[in-house]
Amino acid sequence: LILMFSGPLLISETIWIPSKKESTAVIIIDNSASMSVKNDNLTFLDQAKEKIPKILSSFDGLVNLKVIQTNPPLELYSGIVEEGSNLDYKDWNVDHSNGKDNLWNLVDSLLSTLDMSLPNKEFFILSDFQFEPPRSLKNKIKDWRFYALSSSSLNENIAITDISLMDQVKMPNDLLKLNTKIENMGKNEIRNLPVELYLNKERVGQIVSNFKINTIKDFSFQVYPGKSGVVSGKIEIPVDNFSLDNKQTFEINIPDQISCKVIASSDNGLFIIKTILESISGEEEFLDLELKLMSEIERIYLDETDVLILEDPLIIEPSAIESIKRFLNEGGSILWFAGENYKNINEQITSNLLLPNYEDQIILNDKSYLTVKVVDRKNPLLQDFNIRNLESSLPKIFRYNSIIPKKDHSLILNLNNNDPFLLNIPIYGSEIYFFTSPLDLKWNDFTMKGLLIPLIHRLLILSATNELNTQLIEVNEPKIISLTKELINKKWSIKLPSGRKILVIPEYSNEVIVFEETTELGSYEVFADDIFYTAFSTRLSNKESPKNRASYDKINSVIGNNNLVWIEDEMEIQDTIESQRHGILLWRLFLIIAIILFLLESYLSKPNPNSLKS
Repeated sequence: LILMFSGPLLISETIWIPSKKESTAVIIIDNSASMSVKNDNLTFLDQAKEKIPKILSSFDGLVNLKVIQTNPPLELYSGIVEEGSNLDYKDWNVDHSNGKDNLWNLVDSLLSTLDMSLPNKEFFILSDFQFEPPRSLKNKIKDWRFYALSSSSLNENIAITDISLMDQVKMPNDLLKLNTKIENMGKNEIRNLPVELYLNKERVGQIVSNFKINTIKDFSFQVYPGKSGVVSGKIEIPVDNFSLDNKQTFEINIPDQISCKVIASSDNGLFIIKTILESISGEEEFLDLELKLMSEIERIYLDETDVLILEDPLIIEPSAIESIKRFLNEGGSILWFAGENYKNINEQITSNLLLPNYEDQIILNDKSYLTVKVVDRKNPLLQDFNIRNLESSLPKIFRYNSIIPKKDHSLILNLNNNDPFLLNIPIYGSEIYFFTSPLDLKWNDFTMKGLLIPLIHRLLILSATNELNTQLIEVNEPKIISLTKELINKKWSIKLPSGRKILVIPEYSNEVIVFEETTELGSYEVFADDIFYTAFSTRLSNKESPKNRASYDKINSVIGNNNLVWIEDEMEIQDTIESQRHGILLWRLFLIIAIILFLLESYLSKPNPNSLKS
């Protein structure tokens, strides 16, 4: 009992310095999408909020406190907290967000700005810790103690992880094939789960399936869109512990017909392009074709044209250049095949149309050839190709124009000597797709490759329908919407998934809308004077999948044993923090020993009835 009242202490290997001076404490609250997981009817974020008063009650002396949320990074509180004072932490409004947390980037930036002169410095991080910190952080945390208050594990979650449209041809009366991936990330097997597909708010397909633990299944739906223009759709599964990945919206842009004008400088070039386009058009006359053989382009009418194809033009007069510039300004696109004549293209054409500069014409002899490789696999032109080895389907090049791309040119396909083969030239809010070798067997064997027709078809679809407007983007990423010239001065607004409308002002010089308020998950509708123009959807970041979890060992390997305290849900927060600072108080242990000794002494000293009788 004397030892108990003396206040014995088991000193820990701590960096805490007993001091009456100020200490620095930073509480970081992760409010990213993954903290929306529900467990015991509370989200991880709600559970994190309940831990805040327990952290505050553990403070000693004067504490210079900062409270910060991760998404978007926002300071909720900054000030001096005196011992025994009561903070009104309920005024710290931390709401759920759909974005990424960037937790360790936030920690890194705070380490560079906080007061490092105080003796005690502590981070309290309330998160589900999806990723371990970068190794570079190890050199900045020498004097800091990190308390990692982790969340419980994920119990039940089925997620929609991917949606892709498999068909190149998108026509109202054609059957479209839509693929989706569903993953079971939870701890339980799920039986009889319905996967439902909706187009224009009508259910058009349903599949019921069972999901074992840690399995991914691919599902295919085949549907008729039934109309042209922008078709809105969604894939939905029942709500579980994490609702943000149970629904994914998407948009499909379906043209009625593409008006295509072809101007060729040779009969052979015109014949090859005509053959390709007629095979794409088919009996439905998907393409409205106008074919012209012109060695000199003097006048050109492009008022009702969607795509202009130029096969190795020789001379383009100034009046024709102005017509082409006006055509590009109004949203038209060009496919340009550069051949023998490109070396004679003058500077007026290259500067007005931002074409690459000619350097040399390369001719390979003795059955030599160059191969083509993919530079930008994520380019919309190549995203839908379901070819495992795309480069094996690309052509052999025997002859080509060596060019020097300009600053804004983006390379899509290169030769294996790194010279460009296909590049994208953004101009006036539109596109020029530029080939450095024409469709000629003397130059390459592209016409012998099965990839040629789907590639040209994809180029036509991208050029004519502006699929980039309906392309799925990650939530919180800016969305660029290209506008047509005749609509640029309209009153533009965007309707959010929640139903709220926001007025937006276009960038008139670039003829685009740059919309940054994409904080909601779902479908956004764009209106010009209250008339529907286009739509796009947002998706959850792959980094916010609730299955992502960094283990204690991985985080500890960077921060270190002396700097990291890992606090699970079932642990007493205040006692754990205080014991890490000052050591473990042993009075309870000595009280238990005293009670045991008292009971033992009582047992041994009890009277013996037989001895009393004698």
